[in-house]
Amino acid sequence: MALSAQLREWSELFRVAVAAPGHENDDLASSLWKRLEEGMPSLREAIVAYERTRGRSWAEIGELTGRDTGEAEALWGGAGAQAQGDPSKIVAQLDEWYVRHAQVEELARVRDPFSRTLDAHTAEPPQCLVCGKYAGEAVPAWAGRPVPPGGHLIENELWRVGHGPTAFWPAGTLLIESRRHFLDYTEFTPEEAASIGPLIGRLIGPIKTATGVPRVHVWSCMEGTPHFHLWLVPRLETAHETGRGYLAAPGYCVEPEAEAVVARIRQALEGC
Repeated sequence: MALSAQLREWSELFRVAVAAPGHENDDLASSLWKRLEEGMPSLREAIVAYERTRGRSWAEIGELTGRDTGEAEALWGGAGAQAQGDPSKIVAQLDEWYVRHAQVEELARVRDPFSRTLDAHTAEPPQCLVCGKYAGEAVPAWAGRPVPPGGHLIENELWRVGHGPTAFWPAGTLLIESRRHFLDYTEFTPEEAASIGPLIGRLIGPIKTATGVPRVHVWSCMEGTPHFHLWLVPRLETAHETGRGYLAAPGYCVEPEAEAVVARIRQALEGC
């Protein structure tokens, strides 16, 4: 568990470093080298400690690390399992991290993470993630997929409604997206303005029915992409946070859970 937690930290460190916008190649190289120099001793210690818990002898550790038996024991004889706190909390954090990144998230908001390393490359302009998603372009996992889990619940000339990306939202979270590209409420057409309130009201009851939650948070900021979208997030009764604290880290689910809840929401909508 200690080794897994440390490997997670390394993965995040390098992912964020490579995705950081605006760095020069020399800056990236020096930044990565510094992180390697600073972090490698503790990572080696964690690997040795892990192997020792599996019963590896110092002779085997020496063979693994390219050192003789005495040198390996002298270097890492004090290596032991690092205190990690509550095991159930640690593994829950690892679960969430793995599920999020199993969806092959694109590097941050960078549209061309590898092409941009070429000297002759011209940077791509910022894309609308909603429009890009439905046009078949590569978008980050947190922007969702063109066909959400369980399919769209509503898809008409004004709105699309489907389940949110499972790695970032609890089961029953719905994402409302405008068909037309515009930023926010100030740019509604009369038809959009007249329909959004009834649409939200129509969905909240079925979300409660399908999930059993007492409340559904309605949230919208357009910070991720400048295309109108709105989240309906069920507040789980098991949540330790409420309000803004809950929305900062509401949890996650997996595809079968999302599909099952969408089926129940669809059934509740048909009964309305």
